[in-house]
This record gives sequence, C-alpha cells and structure tokens, in this order.
Amino acid sequence: MGVFFTKRNSLVCFVLFPSMIVAVYCFLIASGQYISETRMVVRTIGVSEQFDASEKREGRSIIGGDSLTQDSYIVANYLKSPQIVRRLDAEIGLRGFFLKDAIDTLSRLRREASFEDLYKYWLKQVDTYVDGPSGIIVFTVRAFSPEDSVVISSAALAAADEMIDKISEKAKNDLVTRGERDVMLRLDEYRNALDELRDYQNKTGILDPISSAKMANAIIAKLTEEKLGLTVALKSLEAAKAGDTARGRQLRRSIQALDEQIELRQNNVAGKKATNETQLSSSMTEFSRLETRRIVAQALYEATVRNLDTAKSAALKRTTFMAVFSNSHTPEQSEYPDRFSEWVIITAGLFTLWVTGTLIWMSIEDHRV
Repeated sequence: MGVFFTKRNSLVCFVLFPSMIVAVYCFLIASGQYISETRMVVRTIGVSEQFDASEKREGRSIIGGDSLTQDSYIVANYLKSPQIVRRLDAEIGLRGFFLKDAIDTLSRLRREASFEDLYKYWLKQVDTYVDGPSGIIVFTVRAFSPEDSVVISSAALAAADEMIDKISEKAKNDLVTRGERDVMLRLDEYRNALDELRDYQNKTGILDPISSAKMANAIIAKLTEEKLGLTVALKSLEAAKAGDTARGRQLRRSIQALDEQIELRQNNVAGKKATNETQLSSSMTEFSRLETRRIVAQALYEATVRNLDTAKSAALKRTTFMAVFSNSHTPEQSEYPDRFSEWVIITAGLFTLWVTGTLIWMSIEDHRV
C-alpha cells in the first residue's frame, strides 16, 4: 500500500487525472452560453411637484416611493421573481430553452424538473444590477444560443413593461378613487350638518337668531323711544296739574302697554321669565354650533372637490414607462463559461488540496518513526 501510495501516484490520481477530466469537459463538452445585455430606466412624466402635500410621495414614484430609483429596484426584483418565470414559461415555453439536447448534461435543466427547480435555474441564468444614483437597470440573460438569449430577454422586458403599466394605472386609479371616496364622505357630513340645522330651524321657527335678535332690539328701541315721548307728555300734564284728566289716564295706559310690549320682547331676546316662545339668547348658542359645523363641513367638502379635480388632472397627465436605451443584440460569441479560467481555478484548487494533504500525511509518517 505504501509503495503504491507515493507522492507521484497521488499527484496523478488527485490532481492530474481530475484536471484532465475537467479540461475535457470545459474545452470539449461544456455548452457555450451567450449573454444578452439590456440597459433601461424607469421614467415618470407629467408629475407636478406642487401637488397636494399628502400625495407628494406618489408624485415622485409610481408606487409611493421617495424616488424613481425605487421603481428601478422594483423592476429589477420583478425580473428575478417567480411570477415572471411562470409567465415566460406559459408564453414562450421558457423550460424548453434549457431542455435542448444540444446542451450538455451538467448544464441542462432536468426534464422532470419542478417549477421550483426551474425558478432556481432561472436565477442562475439571469442577473440584474441597479445603479443607485441614476436608476439605470442592467439586465443580462444567459442562454445556450445567441437567438435564445435575445428571445428570452425581449419577452422578459415586455413582461416587465406591462407590469409597470399595470402598477402605474392602479396607482392613478387609487389616487382618483381615494379622492372620490373623500368627496362622498365630506358630502355626507355636509348633508348631515344641513339637515341638523334645518331641523333646528323648523323646531324653533327661527331661521337666524342673530338677525331675529337685531330685529327685536330695533323694535324694543322703537318702543322705548315711543314710551319716552309719552312719558314726557305725561310729565308735562302732571306739571300742569292735569294728570287726572282723560288725556293723562290715556297716556298712563299707553305707557303701561308699551312697558308690557318691551318686557315681552326683552324676555324673548334674553328674558328672565319663562315664556312659551323660544328665547333668542338660548337658541343662539345651539344655532352658532350648528352653523359653524355647516360652514366647516362645506369648506371641507369644497376642498375635497378641488383635490379630486387636481387628482384627476394629475392622473391624466402622468405617464410612467420603462425606457430602454441599450437594446439587447444577438451575441456573436459565447462568454460563458470561461473555459480556461475555470480549468485553471479548479486545477489550482486540486493542487492546493493535494499539497495540504501530502504535508499532513508526511507529518504523520514522521511521527511514526
């Protein structure tokens, strides 16, 4: 055993022979993979930065993010999602591109592979990169023929573009729907405020306590002025020793009648005695509360109507799209695998392991002596 297991034999068995197998696979068997690269960016036009403060975030990003770069990350994530694998498999037969007989066994997708296996395989064949400052997306696809790489890349980009359109449309619809919901809510509140105010007016028979109070005070002032005139006339009669005449008695009755009218109207405005009529002073507080609520509800309703008009205008003007500025072209030569580099790396790794194992084995042998 010791004669057979020499350093030369172990070098051949554990380094040279596996290295030859790897070389045969890399240079003669491994199928070449062609890379298709596309560069794009997500853009939104027709957005006003001075839109309603509550919508500023949506004004800058189709899905509510704080920058357009976030939209680029969403697209990049979608290109590596299970959803796009399902769609491509249904539309272009994605599985078939990786099951061709021309593909070597180690690189080929298993025919009985499940969807999860296909998805894992897809993640190995595609790559996405997003440049943070600019939001540029770099999307690469590896396939086993130049045409296949372009077909797969084009189908994936078409799916991503449709996804962007759907999300953008949904964002606009949600913006308008939320505005319409707010308008209906404020309209109901405004109607309730009007109904409560009208019911109170019907109950009290007073349309406006303030106006009624002004009118009542004007009447009181008029009656007081008239009473003052009669009082002066009565005092004049009494000074002339004619207070008990028919004229004097008539003036006293008139003054008493005016006092009763003044007292009645004063009680109606802010009286101290209970009357069958609603006192204006007590109704002013409730009326003011109801009127204030009506004014606030009306202002809020008008504000939501303006916001809805602004939202509809912004939704009509806003367009989000994926702009491709570097299309994928049919590659002329395979870039993967890098046959020589992979062979060198594997051979160097095997040689390193062999050297390490040999040193350990020699150390053990030295301790036995």
